[in-house]
Amino acid sequence: MTTRKRWAAAAALLLAGALGIGSAVAGECAGSSPARKQPYFGDLHVHTLYSIDAYFFNGLNGPREAYRFARGEPGVLPAGETDPYTAGRQIRLDRPLDFAGVSDHSDFLGDWRLMCQVNGLLPIGVNPVCNIVGSYLRNNVTSIVNGSAPPLFYVLTTASAPTPLTRLPWADELAIADDENRPCQFSTFPGFEWTSQYHDQMIHRNAYFNGRNRPNDVPQVAKLRDITALTSTNRDDDWRLHDWLAKNCDESAGCQTMSIPHNSNQSAGGMYLPRDPATGLPPGRAGKPLTLADAKLRAKYDRVIEIHQHKGNSECGVGLGVYEAGVLDRNCAFEPAKNVCRGLVSDPADCAAICTGNPEADPDFCRLQTAPIYATGVCQFQSRDGGSGPDAKCVAPLDMARNILADGLAIDSVLGVDPQRMAFIGASDTHNGDPGNVGEANYPGHGGVLDSGPRTQLGYWSCEGKIPLRQDPANVARCNGRSFQDRARGYNPGGLAGVWAPENTRDAIWDAMQRGETFATSGPRIRIRSLALWQKPPADLCARLNAGDNPIDRGELAGAVMGGDLPARAGSAAPWIVVWAQQDPGGAQPGLPLQSLDLVKGWTDAGGQPHIKVFDRVARSPAAVEPPSRTDCAPRTAGHPERLCAVWQDRDFAPKQRAYWYARAFEVPSCRWSTQQCVTAGVDCSRLDRGNGLFPASSPMAGYEGCCTISGGPGNFRGRNTFHTITERAWASPIWYRPGAGATP
Repeated sequence: MTTRKRWAAAAALLLAGALGIGSAVAGECAGSSPARKQPYFGDLHVHTLYSIDAYFFNGLNGPREAYRFARGEPGVLPAGETDPYTAGRQIRLDRPLDFAGVSDHSDFLGDWRLMCQVNGLLPIGVNPVCNIVGSYLRNNVTSIVNGSAPPLFYVLTTASAPTPLTRLPWADELAIADDENRPCQFSTFPGFEWTSQYHDQMIHRNAYFNGRNRPNDVPQVAKLRDITALTSTNRDDDWRLHDWLAKNCDESAGCQTMSIPHNSNQSAGGMYLPRDPATGLPPGRAGKPLTLADAKLRAKYDRVIEIHQHKGNSECGVGLGVYEAGVLDRNCAFEPAKNVCRGLVSDPADCAAICTGNPEADPDFCRLQTAPIYATGVCQFQSRDGGSGPDAKCVAPLDMARNILADGLAIDSVLGVDPQRMAFIGASDTHNGDPGNVGEANYPGHGGVLDSGPRTQLGYWSCEGKIPLRQDPANVARCNGRSFQDRARGYNPGGLAGVWAPENTRDAIWDAMQRGETFATSGPRIRIRSLALWQKPPADLCARLNAGDNPIDRGELAGAVMGGDLPARAGSAAPWIVVWAQQDPGGAQPGLPLQSLDLVKGWTDAGGQPHIKVFDRVARSPAAVEPPSRTDCAPRTAGHPERLCAVWQDRDFAPKQRAYWYARAFEVPSCRWSTQQCVTAGVDCSRLDRGNGLFPASSPMAGYEGCCTISGGPGNFRGRNTFHTITERAWASPIWYRPGAGATP
């Protein structure tokens, strides 16, 4: 390094220190190289007590506690169902995360802490007015879990909507993110969740910023008013967010921002709307056809989509494969949250093959029949402002990521811009301030006292009587409208975001997300990579990937990595897709080996219409796949590999058709978190009281009724143990192809 370069580097570091910028100069981390990328894992959807809902269900963990927990420090959670402010449980990650982002709700961000505690000057839980509000919300938790809110909540939030308090907590969030950033060790990303939810249609996005390059007018965040307070409809709210980002994040001043759509599976057909056959375009602003300018705006900010989290999986869903050619993809039965298999004649045809009525073999979601929290129908018509239906909180094919991506190809064929070209990440959406706490074993729940033990997590009998003191779920005669509430069992521990980057700094991880070199997991730290090439890959390519070497990164092979574009080329040669995956190496417990790899292809035909095809098991384990032990949930791992690699050629490739390919890697089966709880507790459902369908209060199994499929009625209740397994997985972001100049769709 020359003397001039040394002085320049020193000046840059001094300036960064003076400004409090917590990021390293690119390439400063020891041993880093652009030609050798490493996998880094993080959680970019985390709520703390600065979020209005989390504050009243778990008031223990703020942004600082969340970042420190992600770095490996111990944390605490409340216990019980009524006291969200007293520590009752100890938690700790078995391995630190590499990065995290706190995404508290922009609606009243930190305002309740500000008002109830005078910005932290008062202890939490001593303000009597706030305690009354908290009790009211906790007593109406079913409405909140349903994505709605009790009436008084609307009154409270509407009254406080004009209050410009948010700028102070938002400034706290920015400062804390900088304080907790550790270049080359742990990266933080400040952001917020934009929560448009009019008529219970979740059209949510997380907005993130890279380091100090933030909105140049911090108080502007106070204008992101609460949509649920009826300050607007949700017809144009995504455009409002993108307009706000464009206005308040000045790129010429170095501001970097992006938005991440999430929980599209809970949008009730509202986040992504169908294309009009006459124009080939979906509705845009004010219901008019999407414009080129707005397609570019969305493409600029929506770089990544979250496809797995606590409130369900959004890759695909049973009965929602509108672009598939009538072929059942059983892997779409993974943690769907919204269940369109209701045992009705109108159910999609796929349901009969998945939900057979056998509680020991069917996925757990098949018995989640509480409507509309879980059970609903496929949307027969889609619109915003609550216009989807006819079933309440229905699910539409375009609520699922792979259909969203395929529809984007069709829009691209009309406008020349794909507004739905996005990479994949997973996240938790935890409301406990515990990023990355996504293991199936010892799942602590979604939000503090909301689901803090087996009763609230697994399910319980409840009464609908208006006078609670006169109602007793244990006494069938004194329980009006008695029903079994399984409102939290449909949650899952959530997933993780993975990136391939040369080093662990804000800039390196940010750049990986911008170029789409990301992957999602359902929780385990599975590594997965995909490459696309025109020429047949070298025979040693899988071995080189096993050794951590990627010749495309080194410039030795022409091609594309996930998130990238396979360049158009003359002729009709079929491209080669290479998929490599490695099992989670494990922390306190060993990770599980792999059983198979899939490839999923989306493309548009000659008429510009989208299609999807799944290529199952392009690589597979040589051993038979068996379920875990029913006795202790021990997985069957013998003979299964640590790594899998596939070299596959797309022989159906058409050079004039837009396309994407993405890969999935699957672990061997393991017990779902709910099953692990039941097996560990030694639950025997045959011992349910036949009179009321409960375990006796004196029994150690009391509160574990959700472990059972319960049939019969008063005096004749019968319980049958369930045993639900899952196949944890990872998804590589798509590789894309667009025809070259002069080609037509």
